Amino acid sequence: MNTIAAISTPNAVGGIAMIRISGNHAIEAASHIFIPAGDTKITEMRGYTCSYGWIEDNGQRLDDVVLTLFRAPHSYTGEDTVEITCHGGLFLSKQILSLLYRNGCEPAGPGEFTKRAFLNGKLSLSQAEAVMDVIRADGAASLRQANLAKQGKLHERMFSISERLVDMMSAFAYWLDDAEEMPPELDRDTLLQELNSISSNLSQMSADYQNGRILRDGIRTVLLGRPNAGKSSVMNWLCGMQRSIVTEFAGTTRDVITEQVKIGEFTLLLSDTAGLRETDNAIETIGISQAYQALDTADFVLYVIDASVGMQPDDNEIIASCHDRPLLVIWNKTDLTDAAPPQMDVPVLTISALHADSFAPLEEELSKLFAGYAFSDQPSIMNERQNALIQRADARIQACCDLLRQDAELDMIYSDLEDAAQALREIDGSDVTDDVLDGVFSKFCVGK
Repeated sequence: MNTIAAISTPNAVGGIAMIRISGNHAIEAASHIFIPAGDTKITEMRGYTCSYGWIEDNGQRLDDVVLTLFRAPHSYTGEDTVEITCHGGLFLSKQILSLLYRNGCEPAGPGEFTKRAFLNGKLSLSQAEAVMDVIRADGAASLRQANLAKQGKLHERMFSISERLVDMMSAFAYWLDDAEEMPPELDRDTLLQELNSISSNLSQMSADYQNGRILRDGIRTVLLGRPNAGKSSVMNWLCGMQRSIVTEFAGTTRDVITEQVKIGEFTLLLSDTAGLRETDNAIETIGISQAYQALDTADFVLYVIDASVGMQPDDNEIIASCHDRPLLVIWNKTDLTDAAPPQMDVPVLTISALHADSFAPLEEELSKLFAGYAFSDQPSIMNERQNALIQRADARIQACCDLLRQDAELDMIYSDLEDAAQALREIDGSDVTDDVLDGVFSKFCVGK
């Protein structure tokens, strides 16, 4: 493979920056620009060692750096790898990268270092995908799940399930070669029990993924309510800044404004929407339509009621339309009235958004509403590609179970078993196509 190079630290000014080089000519390329302070040349360095020196361009010193060498196959990519740590100026790090390009390196593509680690057998595909999950984790629970996958625990779980299917297929192969002798593993009741067990396992993994998605990627939250209920004040309270325009005039918010808000361990992808009412204003009508569209894709609803006005018939109707997802009523503007909220079948948080100084009551309500959405203690699938393959495998296994219940000929279920096993193998990258690999690693940052 060609030798690649990229800046692996963020594209911003910092204390240090790191340039990574990988490939058969990584050491040679680095030796052209690095001058060691001691007597040991890069070509003579052992793996897992560092050298202090400086980078030169035509005799001009650019920076003093630390060079770290990893020799194949004992490196992240499985290839000779060099990492140059310099001072964190954007211009400086790009100058060093440019020098490497002039000395035979090529720009690395998104995720190309991790892709090489996968192709060289250093990581399974699920472990490779977990690398980005570790980088993106924004809480202890999501980081724990990402690390389980990165450590190979998800690979082990998928391999265990795949082996159960392979054992069945081996029994089928034996039976098809010698139809006079039926292996005990192919007893219909035994098969059905085993397949149901596998299906239950896969279904639980898919359910854990859906629950984990809400906590890992953020709870899609929509702020709803009648005009002037104080939705924008609630939005600004949660964001800690003036994110939405607040006035005493109804209908100020005309479109959907979205922000990411961290409340304890919960991340809310929070959308402020237009007040819901009947109106002849064409622009406001579009905003109301967008509010209902946001509701259609929401995981959670924060419904705001103006306590000084009280509960209106429209409020009951809108709340009733949200019954299929978690909902919290915010009884707002309590600084203007002593009126208590009505008795409701949904939880109610009593606040004045303009004067609230703590998220603790909201965090407590979130913990109750999403108690069933905790991360599993078992290694879980982490993305939609993996979930789609899990669901495909489960569907084929369910088809096998249906055939068994219908007393179909046993050999009819073999192809479904094979499809299920293939889907599970694809999770870890076995027999996966180049298009799938390109899709997976295109989501990575350059330099990782």
